[in-house]
Amino acid sequence: MIIKEPFWNDLLSDLKSHDYHSVYIVGNTDCGKTSLSHFLVQTLSAETKVGMIDCDPGQSNLGLPTTLNAAVFSSQGMNPENIFTRFIGTTSPAQKKPHSLLAIKRLKEKVEQQGCTFTIIDSSGYSTGPDAIEFQAMIIEAILPDLVVLVEREKELEQLAQHIGRLHGISLHRLPVSEHVKPRSMPIRREYRENKFREYFQNSDLKVVDISQILLCGSIPERFTVQTIRGRLIAFLNNEKFVERVAIARSIYDNDQICVCLVPEFDPAKAAFLQIGDLFLNPELKEDHSRQIA
Repeated sequence: MIIKEPFWNDLLSDLKSHDYHSVYIVGNTDCGKTSLSHFLVQTLSAETKVGMIDCDPGQSNLGLPTTLNAAVFSSQGMNPENIFTRFIGTTSPAQKKPHSLLAIKRLKEKVEQQGCTFTIIDSSGYSTGPDAIEFQAMIIEAILPDLVVLVEREKELEQLAQHIGRLHGISLHRLPVSEHVKPRSMPIRREYRENKFREYFQNSDLKVVDISQILLCGSIPERFTVQTIRGRLIAFLNNEKFVERVAIARSIYDNDQICVCLVPEFDPAKAAFLQIGDLFLNPELKEDHSRQIA
């Protein structure tokens, strides 16, 4: 349940009165960005079509860990009409900055194509330190939101605020962290991801897929062996590089023409690309960090 803060109404009024159509919400981990995003989406979708983009591949609310997702909502409620997914292949945007940046840009374009009046973009919690600040600044420059909302405890995003202030055509709104925010520990975050994986793969079967007409991309190992592929997350993508299905590889053999994988039911004919991810899962669908890609 979302506990609304009174100052969120000020942001909502600001958004409507200035005719802002795209809003990018930035803040550190456990600052309430997602609750604020859901409040805006829930309130605005009662009147018009609204898009929401979830930029966190580690604690995704709209999709599976290792993915970035966009959804379209309307007056029908908080059940999305459509969900679009891009595969990053890792739970940390810091490890895949170019992929994350491109995914966010493509997802925003996709949502706008659906005729959404507003697009609410919920950033990842990766915003601490010079590299993270530079990454957030690059996202803002790439997607050009009408409004950037900084959610802060003690003006820790001041450097990013100064950067935004020098950009033409982008407004800034700063908010305090909600007093209702409940920090989540690393074990809780890990358990959340594991539950997401279990839910996604619960009705999956081991399938032999002919990939001779599918182009491999992503973190392709120099050689496919049991060590380099078994347990690795992979994704079948359509010709726009949006996800058709995420799978867990068991083997790729016969001169890279055949893939054996655990995957929910799907039509391989819709797949134009097979993207190799960086994350390994063990048989219990827990992250196998002993085999993580450096």
